[in-house]
Amino acid sequence: MSAKFAPLSRLQSLGYASGNFGKNIVANTLGYFLLFYITDVLAIDPKLAGIIVFVALIVDAILDPVIGFISDRMYSHKFGKYGGFIVFGAPMCALSFIAIFFIPVVSGSPIVTLLACLLLFRASYTLIDLPHNALLSRISHNSRERAHLATLRFCCSSIGSLCVSLAAFYVFESDDSYEQAKLFQQFSIFAAICSLVAMWGSWYSIKQRDIQGSQSVSNWSQQIRGIKSIFTDKQALIILFASFFSAVSIPVFTKCFSFFCKYNLNDQSLIAGGLTLIVVAQTLSTPIWSHLSRRYEKHHTLISAHLLSIIAVSFFTLTVYEFNFQFIVGCALVGVAAGGLWSVIWGMAPDVVDKLNYERNIRSEAIFIALVVVLMKIGHGLGATMLGYFLTAFGYDANVEQSADVLLVIRTMLFAFPVVGSLICIIGLQQYQLLHAKHQLIQDNLK
Repeated sequence: MSAKFAPLSRLQSLGYASGNFGKNIVANTLGYFLLFYITDVLAIDPKLAGIIVFVALIVDAILDPVIGFISDRMYSHKFGKYGGFIVFGAPMCALSFIAIFFIPVVSGSPIVTLLACLLLFRASYTLIDLPHNALLSRISHNSRERAHLATLRFCCSSIGSLCVSLAAFYVFESDDSYEQAKLFQQFSIFAAICSLVAMWGSWYSIKQRDIQGSQSVSNWSQQIRGIKSIFTDKQALIILFASFFSAVSIPVFTKCFSFFCKYNLNDQSLIAGGLTLIVVAQTLSTPIWSHLSRRYEKHHTLISAHLLSIIAVSFFTLTVYEFNFQFIVGCALVGVAAGGLWSVIWGMAPDVVDKLNYERNIRSEAIFIALVVVLMKIGHGLGATMLGYFLTAFGYDANVEQSADVLLVIRTMLFAFPVVGSLICIIGLQQYQLLHAKHQLIQDNLK
C-alpha cells in the first residue's frame, strides 16, 4: 500500500482536477459534434459515419487495458507511476486532435484519412486519460475526499464542455459546410493548446504524490490474478455495469441534440444555446452532487441522478416541438442530471480498487480504471453507431428537409437510449454495498 497522505490542499485539488478540463475540451468537441461534422461537413453517409466512430472507439477500448496493464508495472523516480504517460502523451493528443479537422477536408480519401486521424487521436488520448483517472486512487485514500475530487473534476470537465458549447455559437454561425469546416479548424487549434497546458499543469500540481506513492511493480502472474479478481467481485462488476449503461444514456441525448435542433426544430442556432444551457446547469449542479455523495452513500446519489435523467429526457422529448419555455427547462434538467451521472461514479471506482487490494492483496488500480473507461467508450460508440444506422435506414440526407420518418427516429433516439440506460443502471446499483463506513474500515486495515 502506498504512503498515507494528508488531505490535499485546495490548490492541489484544483490543479489535479483541471486535467479534466484539458481532456474534456477535446473529447466533448468530438462527443457533441463529430457525427454531425462527418455527415454535414464531410458529407459522409451517416451509417458509415457511425461505423467510423465506433471502430475508433473500439480500437481505443482495446488500448485502454493495454495501457492499464503496462502502467501497473511502471514506476520512475522522475515521473512516478503515471507522469510519463501524461507529459509525453499530451502533445501527441493535441496534434492528432487538430489533424481530425484539417487533413480529411483536403484529402482525396476523406474516409480513410479521417479514420486514421481518429485512431491516432484515440490512441494518444488513452495515454493521458487512463493515467489521469487512475491518479485519483493514488493521490487520496479517503472516500469522502475522493467524492469531492470526483465532483471537482467533473466541474472542470463542465468548464471544458462550456467552452465547446460556446464555440458552437461561432461554428454554427454559417450554414455553409465549407465555412463550417474552417471554423471547426480554428477552434481545434484553440482547444488543443488548452488541452496541452491543462494536462501538463494537472500532473505537475500533484507530481510529488505520484512520485512518493507505491513503487512496487506487480509481476505478470499477480496482474493476471488482479484481473481475475475484478471479474469475480460483485461490487467491481456493478461499477463496470453502471459505466457501460451510463454511457448510453445522456451521451446519446447530446449526440442527437444537434440533429434535433437543426431538423426537428428547424433552427440550427439552438444547438449552441441548448448545449450551453446544459453545460451551465451541469457545472452549477456539481457542488450539490459533491455534498450529496459525501453526506449520503454514493450509490444512492448516483441512483438519484439516473432518476432525474429519466425525468429530464422524458420531459424534453414529450414537450419540446419548438423553442419555448419547456426547451429551456428540459435542457437545464438534463444538465443537472448529467452532473450527477459523471461526477459520482468516478468517486466510487477508486473505493473498489481499495476493496480489492484489501481482500486479494493485489492493487490493480490502472487496469480496473481501464475497464471502466473501456465500457464507457464502447457505450459511447454503440450509441453513435445505432444513431447513424437508424438515420441511414430511414432515409436521412444531410442539409435538406427530412422526412417524417427521419424526424421520428431522431426524437425516438433522443428518448429511448437515455431512459433505458438509466433504468438498467438503477436496477444494478441497488446491489451496491461498499458504503462510506465500510471503506473507512478498509483504509484503516490497509495502514
